[in-house]
Amino acid sequence: MSRPLVTALMLTLLAVAPAAGATVDELAGALNLVPLHGAVPPSFALERLADGKTVALSSLQGRPVLVYFWATWCPYCSRELPSTIEQVHREFGPRGLAVLAVNMEESREKVRAWVNDRKLTMDVLLDISGAVNGAWGVAYSPVVFVIGRDGRLVARAIGTRDWTAPEGRAFFEALMAR
Repeated sequence: MSRPLVTALMLTLLAVAPAAGATVDELAGALNLVPLHGAVPPSFALERLADGKTVALSSLQGRPVLVYFWATWCPYCSRELPSTIEQVHREFGPRGLAVLAVNMEESREKVRAWVNDRKLTMDVLLDISGAVNGAWGVAYSPVVFVIGRDGRLVARAIGTRDWTAPEGRAFFEALMAR
């Protein structure tokens, strides 16, 4: 085999199978996430769709958090949220990952019907006024922010990702271990 072919094959394998012991930042890079290097996220307290109780981001300190900004009209969200994001919640939620699906400026009734139809089990939060997505600089959907146990931002994703692929699972494993 030629040297360029071997190099290309090795780079492909590294992109597909994350190296053992890779850092969260390295794994975030494999998912094309934008590193945020420990910035403090804007605080929020939003109503949970399921029971009307308020969920404050500050109450999740000590847990890694995935904040998923979405809307029912977003075709990408309609595919990703009930599949891969729900799977991440089911797989990593019992181990401590908080998954918050923040709906962007839609009515409770519309969101409730959409969520019930897709049988989502994660916390769905209502940002009816749009104040939270504005504070976070979210102008389109989906947008994902990942927060570490220390309450600081780790990374951001604009658009969809295959969160349940080996790279995604490795990223969440490393995040959970951090």
